[in-house]
Amino acid sequence: MCVLAGACEGHYTVAHMQAPDLLLSILVADTGGTLEVLRGELPARWALTAAGTLEQAKSLLREDTPLVVCDCHFDDGRMYDLLRYLKSRPQLQSVPFLAVRAREGELDDAMYESIKIAVDALGGDGFVDLFRWRVRYGEAEAARRLARRAQALALGTPGQQDSG
Repeated sequence: MCVLAGACEGHYTVAHMQAPDLLLSILVADTGGTLEVLRGELPARWALTAAGTLEQAKSLLREDTPLVVCDCHFDDGRMYDLLRYLKSRPQLQSVPFLAVRAREGELDDAMYESIKIAVDALGGDGFVDLFRWRVRYGEAEAARRLARRAQALALGTPGQQDSG
């Protein structure tokens, strides 16, 4: 487990143990680049707790977790398992879940829609194809949009949802 606040020799340091009320920790279940994108764009009030496996993610979830951001390729494709776990626990059901696909390569429209539908059907709060956003908006704007979307969900104010 690492709670991110800054980098030190390529490793992230544990940050909010001394001041947990100041930083809210978003769980990032990721084996790709989503973690770095969020770290670069989210305001300092947000800590990011990284999980590399389903078991780690399950052990880190708390009812006050403001958001779970999960990469589609997390732990060899166990994103849906994590979402099902989250929504099947009464104390965790209200935790928002944002699915993200950060890998290079374009999804065809049918595959894109099927992921959106599946995430929604399982109780998730959205799907972002970061590659698609990068093509459409550019790298920097795609990162900003992802961070805004994550922060809005974490604050309980999802606002306008980008599609595509």
